[in-house]
Amino acid sequence: MNKEIKKNISAIQFWGLIKWSLTRNKYLIPAFCLIQVILAFAIVYGFALMNPVIDYQSSVYMASGALVLGIIAVGCVLAPQIISDSRQNGILAYQRTLPVSRVSIILADVIIWSIAAIPGIVMSCLAGIIRFDIEVNVNIISIVIILICLISMILIGFGVAYFFPPNATSLCTQVIMIGALLFSPITYPADRLPDWVLKIHDFLPFVAASDLIRASVFDLQEIYVSDLIVILLWATIAFVTSLKIVSKKE
Repeated sequence: MNKEIKKNISAIQFWGLIKWSLTRNKYLIPAFCLIQVILAFAIVYGFALMNPVIDYQSSVYMASGALVLGIIAVGCVLAPQIISDSRQNGILAYQRTLPVSRVSIILADVIIWSIAAIPGIVMSCLAGIIRFDIEVNVNIISIVIILICLISMILIGFGVAYFFPPNATSLCTQVIMIGALLFSPITYPADRLPDWVLKIHDFLPFVAASDLIRASVFDLQEIYVSDLIVILLWATIAFVTSLKIVSKKE
């Protein structure tokens, strides 16, 4: 009986954290959704202007790239900046005083940012369908892979926000976005980059996420377990780092 009461209390506390996060970010989340929609159409339509001849492979790269870059923008750019501001404003210090588990604090924010990313994911798929008339696979495997990539990027963003000071966090998020947008084979094939750059990307989660999404959602290539391992490894490291810092007593 006591275990059931504790479970009910934990569930109520967790739901309270989610409601509090939603209330705290109620004006930011709609703005972020709008930014994702604009970004998706900008990538799909803007990048198409740079390519006079667009074949099927190029169209899939741009459509899948819009989806992946939207996820990266939410998880590794917007989320860590808001988390960093929360640390500065004393919100993290206040959360540490609450009678909730530190894991719940992180998971509540993961859920909020996952919800914020959904409109961008949907609009990225719609933009690709409208602009390039390509097929999108919506099945259990593609949904699970999108969720894995999304949650992993959010956790990586949290790791950046909790590990680095605010100024360094802002710089790091911009480097991630610029690198993903221009210097990663996300919106274009890998053969356009030097071999040494590709070797670096073999150990980073961003290209791995784009490969998985292209394989599952757009059926352009096979799903490689190595890509999944890279993403899950980065997500695990980021989660452990965040949990350690959130649990740290000041």
